[in-house]
Amino acid sequence: MGSSVKLIARKAGVSTATVSRVMHQSDKVRPETCRKVEAAMQELQITPDELVRAKRTNSCVIGIVVPDITNIFFSQIISGIEEVASQNGISLFICNTRESDNQEIHYLRLLNDAQVGGVIITPTSDDDDSVNNEYLNLLGNMKIPIVLVDRDVKYSNYDGVFIDNERGAFEATRLLLQNGHRKIAIISGPNNTMPGRDRLKGYRLAFEAMNVPMDESLVLQGDFSTKSGWELTEKILTERPDITAIFSSNNLMTMGCLGALTKAGIHPPKGMALIGFDDISTLEMLDVQLTVVDRPTVEMGRQAMMLMKKALNAQKAQKKAKAAQRVVLSPELVIRGSEKLTTNETENQTNV
Repeated sequence: MGSSVKLIARKAGVSTATVSRVMHQSDKVRPETCRKVEAAMQELQITPDELVRAKRTNSCVIGIVVPDITNIFFSQIISGIEEVASQNGISLFICNTRESDNQEIHYLRLLNDAQVGGVIITPTSDDDDSVNNEYLNLLGNMKIPIVLVDRDVKYSNYDGVFIDNERGAFEATRLLLQNGHRKIAIISGPNNTMPGRDRLKGYRLAFEAMNVPMDESLVLQGDFSTKSGWELTEKILTERPDITAIFSSNNLMTMGCLGALTKAGIHPPKGMALIGFDDISTLEMLDVQLTVVDRPTVEMGRQAMMLMKKALNAQKAQKKAKAAQRVVLSPELVIRGSEKLTTNETENQTNV
């Protein structure tokens, strides 16, 4: 804020202390002096809001808002953010919304009151107009840099770091089709999130690309929780014996899926093929060889914090905002064998 105040003071022919008093509406400043300062601000095209924003970016605290801190995916993102933040002397204020819109809005208001320098956020939803309007108003009124991670905010134009979810889901489903599967269920994520929609789209596109008819009854709506993965897998096992493969749309649902399969005595690929979106490091210790769509989660965090640092520096230098930077990273299909069509399943495919 200092450089702006000095410019205004020089232009108005007053001291920086006088400019500060005018900004705080002190009754100790004469009306004519106030008019000089206001005229100087108008000529320099500096608004009171811009001075507030510049002041806030002197803070070395950034708010981090995630929907589920117990999910290793978000823990690794925070690790990447913290790595870059610590190198730049920036501290983190971490908020866990538990996938609640109300809790998210509560935390954003809290961060606004705390006057943090910026916010890196994974929103709970991006397709509810009433919620999004409140997001946009709240985020806009904070007048600080905002960086999105993994999920978007409808109608927004913020910097962000995302994954090519459509490509990852496409490659996973295509691999299952290439292995001879035709009855492939998807345990999809919520349709009110970009990852949920894009992964379902990639699944559909794979059938189209392979010229294989797709059965809409194989789309099962999950909510990115372990519970939904478990329950929907049990539904598949009891109601759809013709299904030979499952594509699970996130790591927690995959854990639930594996739990239900193990309970039924099924160990992929024997009895059911399975591919999950997101790697699960603990499975390697249990000798579970699961094919996954792996994401560079720590790198997502690093990239998000680098975007935030650029935005903070630009704000401090009072540079005009540039077009939003949207970084899209590519996932990697890690093949470990759980996608295969086993002998018994081959016979079932023939009989269907």
